Amino acid sequence: MKRRSARQLVRLLSDIRHAAHCSTLRAAATNRAIAFASAEEDADAADSDDRAEDNADAAREVHQTKPVRSGS
Repeated sequence: MKRRSARQLVRLLSDIRHAAHCSTLRAAATNRAIAFASAEEDADAADSDDRAEDNADAAREVHQTKPVRSGS
C-alpha cells in the first residue's frame, strides 16, 4: 500500500466526513419528501371525499325540491 502524507490523510478524512454528512442530508430530505407526499395524498383524498359528499347532498336537495308529477 502506498504511504500517504499527513495532509493527504486529513484531506481523505474530510472527504469521508463530507460524504457521510451529504448522504445523511439526502436521506433526511428523502424522508421529508415521502412524508410530504403522503400528507398531500391524504389531503387530496379527504378533499375528494368532501366533494363526493357535497355532490350527494346537492343531488338529494335537487331531488327533494323537484315538483312531483301527478299521474292524471
